[in-house]
Amino acid sequence: EALPSDLKIEPLKLKHLSMLRTDNNSKYLGIFQILLCKKWFSSLEYSLTNLIPTRNSTCLVATEKNNVIAYILATPINRRGSCWLISEPYFIGESVSFSRYNLLQNLLRKVLYETNINTQSFLISINTNDNQNLSVIRQSGFQPLRIIKFWNRKKCIKYTNKEYKDNFIWEKLNEINSQQIWRLEQARESINFRSIFDRQWPDIYEKRNAYTGVIKSKENNIIAGLIPSFCPQYKYSLELIRGLAWDERLNLYIPQRINNMNTGKNNCYIETTSEDNKLNDILNRSNWEIAEERVLLGRSVW
Repeated sequence: EALPSDLKIEPLKLKHLSMLRTDNNSKYLGIFQILLCKKWFSSLEYSLTNLIPTRNSTCLVATEKNNVIAYILATPINRRGSCWLISEPYFIGESVSFSRYNLLQNLLRKVLYETNINTQSFLISINTNDNQNLSVIRQSGFQPLRIIKFWNRKKCIKYTNKEYKDNFIWEKLNEINSQQIWRLEQARESINFRSIFDRQWPDIYEKRNAYTGVIKSKENNIIAGLIPSFCPQYKYSLELIRGLAWDERLNLYIPQRINNMNTGKNNCYIETTSEDNKLNDILNRSNWEIAEERVLLGRSVW
């Protein structure tokens, strides 16, 4: 389907920088400069695609009469590049002729069918209250997979350095426990979700940070963990996961761990699924509050 004549959607180019040289767009100018540098590296990777799956984002820019009005990003979320995360659309200016609904339709169509992204699996997350964008995304063939709650520690909770060695063992992510927590994650996911997402244990280990790790019982069994988010909305976003069978000890272990994290000035968020009432109840009782709820949607043409 051809684009309307006044609308152009194309990969980010140098010419788009000149379209942003106004005081109101200085923020986006810096973003585009960084993305353009990443694009050059991505192009090099693509030329070697049979050897190295691309690891950088693809940025598509929508322009109307030489004005940048929107852009969208697509980023591989695993080492093999078999699944890509599509961002929400970023609207820079108002279009004269097209609604945001139409712009998102065309941006998604371009990402899915007309880019050099060599995959058939995509994820996208959107705020649960964003009914208009949700409607467009559903029409583009995406199906809801889960609702994610993003929890943030209340300001009144202060970090205290305590040791809980008598109760549980906290172990930072390493190659061995990354494989173990990955198996825990795989056991709880549906076959459909696993086929789209395609996360392997090295994906967890590679994206570890100062706050990721596993909770072990005194018997040295992993019963829960904080692992890197596969679709982070914040700089420090951790996914809290547990085994299929509920372990009553988590009522004690999890509050002790999450309220003993020294995040400093970093704003750390914990993700849970809306269906996991037990974890959500623990976070609520531990003086964490919901900052946002998002729908995760997936699409695969395998």
